[in-house]
Amino acid sequence: MKQRHQLRQRRQRRQRGASLVEAAIVIPLLLFIFLGVLQTAMVFYAKSNLNYATFEAARAGSVNNADMAAITAAFQKALVPYYGGGNTTAELTAKLAQVAQDINTNGAMRIEILSPTTESFSDFNSPALQAQMRVTELVIPNVALDELSCPRDVPGCKSDSKTNSSGQSLADANLLKLRITYGIPQTKQMPLAGRFYTWALKQTGAAGADAFKLGLIQANRIPVVTHTTLRMQSNAVRNAAMVSSPGQGNAGVATDPGPLAGGGGLPSCAWWDPSCAICSSGATGDCGGGGGGGGGGTCPPANR
Repeated sequence: MKQRHQLRQRRQRRQRGASLVEAAIVIPLLLFIFLGVLQTAMVFYAKSNLNYATFEAARAGSVNNADMAAITAAFQKALVPYYGGGNTTAELTAKLAQVAQDINTNGAMRIEILSPTTESFSDFNSPALQAQMRVTELVIPNVALDELSCPRDVPGCKSDSKTNSSGQSLADANLLKLRITYGIPQTKQMPLAGRFYTWALKQTGAAGADAFKLGLIQANRIPVVTHTTLRMQSNAVRNAAMVSSPGQGNAGVATDPGPLAGGGGLPSCAWWDPSCAICSSGATGDCGGGGGGGGGGTCPPANR
């Protein structure tokens, strides 16, 4: 009995401090995971705010001739709540100035107009509208789109999307599509987790060949991209933010994107559907269509 007691005491002495070592390993790991979850939630929160701001920017652009100053101003105003907002006019004004400084001074945002493209203005420019609006840049008309395929003063424009430079019709050229890339600042990131986030983006080459995204990541900002599309409510005037996208998709010909994954079409009546009573061949009974995305199987004869 005495030997057993001595053996038990030696084992207890060897295990003394094991819980402390385990805690020293596990607690920081759990803390880092918790911070990572919070960081992911903050990115989703930022994306929600940016979606709203991008929509407000598109609304402003649609009624202001796709003017970049109006688009940028609306975007900045919509981001004021994300930067903290305020309860008084003075607080809101100060916060707006903070947003403008972060975006303009630190280069935290890039706005691209994906539609209309620069080629759209070559196809649908209206010299009469240029003179009326007293602008030197090309202008796309916004009226009578249900009746016209070309500007009234240029009835022989290149309106065929299969052969023109833009691959668009006049109605397509009146769709304002924005793509805004924004970098979440370090003040909106969790400690440690935010730095790990940007480090992982660097290591995985998330920026690709985009120099602007790479610059955001190198500045320890998390890039977020938002898109929105609205119908123009005014005549679009060409500006430097409009991208060049010449040519037509699929040579201007509508093309079947191809079969579904797994080949074949969807079964007309799934085998697991209890309401299945009539197969595509007209026979009654249970259908033998394949599961998942496979094609429809054969229909057995009626079991009655």
